[in-house]
Amino acid sequence: MVAQTNAMDMIANNIANANTPGFKATNLQFSSLVTPDGSSIPGGSNLDFTSAGGSWRDTSTGAVKTTGSPLDLAITGDGYFQVKTPNGNRLTRDGAFGLLPDGTLATASGAQVLDTTGQPITVPPTAGTLTISADGVINGENGQIGQIGVVQVSDPQSLSAAGDNQFIASQPTTPATQPGIVQGALEQSNVSPVLMITKMMETSQNFQFNTQFIQAEQTRQMSAISQILSQSS
Repeated sequence: MVAQTNAMDMIANNIANANTPGFKATNLQFSSLVTPDGSSIPGGSNLDFTSAGGSWRDTSTGAVKTTGSPLDLAITGDGYFQVKTPNGNRLTRDGAFGLLPDGTLATASGAQVLDTTGQPITVPPTAGTLTISADGVINGENGQIGQIGVVQVSDPQSLSAAGDNQFIASQPTTPATQPGIVQGALEQSNVSPVLMITKMMETSQNFQFNTQFIQAEQTRQMSAISQILSQSS
């Protein structure tokens, strides 16, 4: 029942982020715990318990939707944007960027977008119309301004969620060779609302079945205890 509750929480979070750009769905991984020495309970059956052993992230690329905003960027290849937050550097696939009052390129939450050298990118007021190439090079009307840094991790499952659709890398990152950045577009969440709602219904039904089973077993035990007590008296 605890495992089903955790699964329900994870499914609800996926549904809540179905429209969050670059969001990656998470799924609960179930496993079994058995007696380590292979011993069995009376009757010859091994002890076997269900456990929510962890979670895994669906890293498949979401659909790319054209927005027309010049600072909306979608990564169509592997990799993550690097951003700087008050709590340290983070990774994200959410490319809904804008400019801070001082011209710094930033996320909607104010995290500074970093270039290939790990420094914030500042767009001068005289830059005019911006064009951003597939490898992240930003050009204004007066020439190149900088290059957005996109990095890869060897194991995306090792990333830890840090809020604001951002991740913490627990291992060194490497520059992405072909990020495939698309200007004026956003990568959509890879959550399938229909699939998630179906999973939610299944999980809810499993939880109710387990609840009914436990209640029935409790009733059976109480009945047996009552009969034993009445016979002994």
